Amino acid sequence: MIRSHALIADLLTAEQMHELADSGSVEAFTTRISETLYGTVTIDSDGDPSIAFEKEFYVKFIERMTKIVEVTPKKISTFLQAYYFLRFEVLNLKRILRGKFSGLPASQIEGYLIPMKPYQVSDYKLLVEAESFKNAVELLRGTPYESVEESLEFCERYDALWPMEQALNKFYAKAVQETIQTLPRKDRALVRNILKFEVNVENLLNAIKHRRMRAGEEAIPLEELFPVTFNVKLDQIKSLIEAEDLKEAIQELGQPYDEILSPIYQGDVALIRAQARRHIYAIVRKARSLNDFGFNVIMAYLVFSELEKDDLVGIAWGLTQGVTAEDMTKYLSAT
Repeated sequence: MIRSHALIADLLTAEQMHELADSGSVEAFTTRISETLYGTVTIDSDGDPSIAFEKEFYVKFIERMTKIVEVTPKKISTFLQAYYFLRFEVLNLKRILRGKFSGLPASQIEGYLIPMKPYQVSDYKLLVEAESFKNAVELLRGTPYESVEESLEFCERYDALWPMEQALNKFYAKAVQETIQTLPRKDRALVRNILKFEVNVENLLNAIKHRRMRAGEEAIPLEELFPVTFNVKLDQIKSLIEAEDLKEAIQELGQPYDEILSPIYQGDVALIRAQARRHIYAIVRKARSLNDFGFNVIMAYLVFSELEKDDLVGIAWGLTQGVTAEDMTKYLSAT
């Protein structure tokens, strides 16, 4: 089995990440990233360079994951492929449906997709080119994702996309729970801990969105909108939705969620996402510290790689938007 230090030594240090954030321009960032193990990154002169960088960094992550799959035992490699390809396909479906819901042109939606082969759908292009949001959802019939069509009614009632995203979150959570069973029993705890935390955060963010529904709207049973919950229960979600004082309701959630969600008071959802990534980093770092061999260290390497990818994408976006290095570093996973 691979030793953790041999894998994690390939990752960028916090100091390197800060230097990249301090590049000052896309051109300088391109030069500095080429001096790392990422090597030369080529992007088109046309279009948004941050989107081009995102595609490159996803490709790099998938390459890393594939190399790990090639050298790990069959049960672990099978799990990793299913876990990550499902994870990224669900993200692609969210981007497609968000684009259709917002009325974006097909070419623009396609440009936002993670560069990967379809995993459980036959063709992303068919979905991208669907006539409407509803038609795109209907095209998921006959795939493992067909159950998300049930959320169309809620999307129409609230004129919002989040019920559809919540349906995809439900599909992903249940699929991962099933996939975990392919792992040896001793290796399941870390993935469960990550999944539970991610589902909790998504539920809480969507509960905050749900607070905005129109007054007098007929109530929908919360278990239909939040079908998968873990240690943040439905009664806590209900309290968050119905509370007059949002800050007080968030504080009643206790750690870590009160701290993670606190940027919502300033409307900074991006910082909530960053703080959630830091918490995942802490979960995985603790698990890795318990064993320098085995599944935990493999998963730690891949989670750290994914967080690194997210940070690099954020830096590239920040540079295109003229965000200062000081502000960008607030959103890094490992500071």
